[in-house]
Amino acid sequence: MSRNKHSSGIAIPIIVSLIALFLISIAATIMIFLYGPNGAENDSIETQHTPTANNTQSVSETESQSEIETETETETETETQNQTDTQSDKTQNSDYVIVIDPGHQRHGNSDLEPNAPGSSEMKKKVSSGTEGCVTGVPEYELNLTVSLMLRDALEEKGYTVIMTRTTNDVDISNVERAQIANEANADAFIRIHANGVDDSSKVGAFTICQTPNNPNNGNIYANCRSLSECVLDGFIASTGATQQDIWETDTMTGINWCEVPTTILEMGYMSNPDEDRLMQTKEYQEKMVAGIVSGIETYLQKQ
Repeated sequence: MSRNKHSSGIAIPIIVSLIALFLISIAATIMIFLYGPNGAENDSIETQHTPTANNTQSVSETESQSEIETETETETETETQNQTDTQSDKTQNSDYVIVIDPGHQRHGNSDLEPNAPGSSEMKKKVSSGTEGCVTGVPEYELNLTVSLMLRDALEEKGYTVIMTRTTNDVDISNVERAQIANEANADAFIRIHANGVDDSSKVGAFTICQTPNNPNNGNIYANCRSLSECVLDGFIASTGATQQDIWETDTMTGINWCEVPTTILEMGYMSNPDEDRLMQTKEYQEKMVAGIVSGIETYLQKQ
């Protein structure tokens, strides 16, 4: 009996210890579950997964840089495409031959030549033209200035351009000028002139072509009329000048001898003080050239 009591006294503490260990183990498990293996370090772990202000700024900067690079690439591609399109346009334009005739020359030539092929009517080969009533600038000089600017503008667009003259000191008759255009098989023959009359109040621009009944080149009247209309419309739209009618006549030697589409552009009246001054300004000359180029291109697009 006494040995059983002793054993019971030892067993009770052991059981209590085991229960305590079990409770401690449960408490530890709950702590780990709630706070992680290191308690307060769990905040650090969560912080590592939460973007800071600096991180957000870095992401934003990265996105902005990416957008800039994308826009730059798009602009570069657009610019490259535009350059390709421009080069393609120039290549196509080079198939067109434009002959420009700056009307008149420094010294006229009073020798005679036929007014038309096979005609018995004779006219002076070429004159020096009129001059500015205020500026005193000779027409042949103004014509050449505008014509050279026109040449440069057309060549910039890729057109093949031939000039009947590039200086004022030449001796080229009206028949010879037409022959230059014929030999080049020009798609358009543009003759640049300015006007002068006794009436100083007269203003405006107009173009000239043959009549449909011209015995020499009436067969290309429709082309010449269309070219005259397009050039005049473009000129007026660009300059704002007063528009006069297209003059159809068979009296012009330089037109009668033409076998290619041609027009004479009378840019304005040098006998009018205002137009005389205006046509000498670089700004207005640029407008005149832009209008002529526009007219030529409109005409070519219709063919």
